[in-house]
Amino acid sequence: MKYQSFEFDTFNLYTIKTDKFKNCHMEITFYDNAKKEELAIRNFLVDMLCHSSKKYPKRKDLVIKLEELYQSYFYGVTTKVGNMVMSSFVYDFINPQYINDSNYLKNVLKLPFEIIENPNVVDNAFDERTFKIIQKRILRDIEAIKENPTNYAIRRALINMDKDSITASSLLGTKEDVEAITKENLYEYYDKFYKKSLCNIYIIGDLDMNEIAKIIEANFHNNCLKNHRVEAFVENKLRKKELVVNEKSDFCQTNLVMGFNLDKLTKEEMMVTLYFFDEVLCAGGLKSKIYNALREENQLCYSVSSITAKYDNMYYVYVGLDEANALLAIKLIKKCVKDMASGKISDEEIIMAKNQLQTSLDVVMDNQNSLINNYTFNTIVGTPLFKSLKEAYKNITIKDLKNLGKKLKLNFIYKLQGKEGEES
Repeated sequence: MKYQSFEFDTFNLYTIKTDKFKNCHMEITFYDNAKKEELAIRNFLVDMLCHSSKKYPKRKDLVIKLEELYQSYFYGVTTKVGNMVMSSFVYDFINPQYINDSNYLKNVLKLPFEIIENPNVVDNAFDERTFKIIQKRILRDIEAIKENPTNYAIRRALINMDKDSITASSLLGTKEDVEAITKENLYEYYDKFYKKSLCNIYIIGDLDMNEIAKIIEANFHNNCLKNHRVEAFVENKLRKKELVVNEKSDFCQTNLVMGFNLDKLTKEEMMVTLYFFDEVLCAGGLKSKIYNALREENQLCYSVSSITAKYDNMYYVYVGLDEANALLAIKLIKKCVKDMASGKISDEEIIMAKNQLQTSLDVVMDNQNSLINNYTFNTIVGTPLFKSLKEAYKNITIKDLKNLGKKLKLNFIYKLQGKEGEES
């Protein structure tokens, strides 16, 4: 794979040339510091832009155009990563070497910029029909959160941790947030979004990247000057004593979330050691410490998983279990974390984690989306590229994990109590 970058006045283009894939993958990423009051409208806007445009005013018009371009695929996604919000317009298309059309590459690359830069707007307001379709869909997604016990428990846990932290803010927003959006103020926000967001473009495929750069430069008229800093990391407050919250629910089982602050991790610990630590502690499936303690030795839970939210400086452990087992599960999780901080880690655990992480990296390196995602965060916040990460994992020691374990500080214990835990 050959990595290359092209710097323009208002955006950067990053390319990965490889003949590993028959199709090409491109992401046009607008990113900025996250603002709680803008998350819902930004998410709404990206959905709106991907549904139709001035030239393709109905969804079926855009679908037909994509089919004409040999079934190209275009969609948008907005994500919040720590204190950073990223809106990516994602585009998959067939490598032009398989298409007998000399204008195919220019035509296929022109489309996403045509859609983004020429929205379906009349009299400074988005098309009402499309607006209502998107609004209805988002309101449905908000309601659906309550139907998923894992997502709902984590959402409630973060709100209880600190409702004012950007970490606790939802991209979807609340029902009230979405209903306050109008087709007029959505267009006003589009102008701000397009002019103020920083922009990088990423593309992977077996392509002449110099030619790609010329085509994109001719079709992309972004005018945002790269003149402000984007800070990805959030410093969530430490607690002297963990917050304990118990809420009741209509779910059958109890959902337990334990959140830990990551206190003053070094860059190496944040970017490399943390994932190795998680593999040994929880993410390593049947052989991880927490899984073994809760499921194999004590049959306490139905499910157990973890989230390494490094940009929020947080680490979460989630458990689905019967209410009667919750107290013992909490005790055992605390013990597993303490064992990590004490260096009670076997050579066998280290070897298994290394092997599993190497295998996982081999898998993701065969996936275009994963490669682009890795390259995105490498260029914006300095995350190691997969190849460097493979080498770094080989050098992790028990001492490294022990030092990181001492920096985990329990912030909260949140329990969404299931019906089976209620007294009859």
